[in-house]
Amino acid sequence: MALTDGIVAIAATIMVLELAVPQTVTLSSLLAQGPVFYSYLVSFVLIYLAWRSHHNAFEKAEVIDGKVFLANGLWLFFITLIPFTTALVGNAPSQTMAEAIYVVSLILWISSFQLLDIAITNANPLAPKDEGRDNTARLILFGGHFLALAVAFIAPIYTMGVLGIDILIMAIGIIWNSNNC
Repeated sequence: MALTDGIVAIAATIMVLELAVPQTVTLSSLLAQGPVFYSYLVSFVLIYLAWRSHHNAFEKAEVIDGKVFLANGLWLFFITLIPFTTALVGNAPSQTMAEAIYVVSLILWISSFQLLDIAITNANPLAPKDEGRDNTARLILFGGHFLALAVAFIAPIYTMGVLGIDILIMAIGIIWNSNNC
């Protein structure tokens, strides 16, 4: 858990380094950082929600077998790509390839978490499934990401907006569910 926490913290920290301090502090120079800041914000919220889900998944685990260990490694691999893909999309927000690479990396990352949670529940049969494995949550999460991928090929500049809405809906659902427990 400590290694995972460290890697998550480093990934989030590396992303903020893409926010360049402007030579002059004017509204136009700050607005020029808008796409980079927005991509950072979306990625940070995703990392935070994933980190929370990761902790919840491991809290229920009494047994960590080889499959859980390998699934966690896969999840960590994909999280380490997030700073690169965030910078890519922040610097080229209207380019299809940048947006598509970003969304595909997120889809692989959230898919790897699903595999991780399955490995944890297989190793710990009495452990409850993660809230993200609920069919409604999966539909929102994956549906929103696949919609964003389609938008990347139609109107790439709107891809991050679709992701932002998807993540906002997920965050509200998580907050709502945690307050109703």
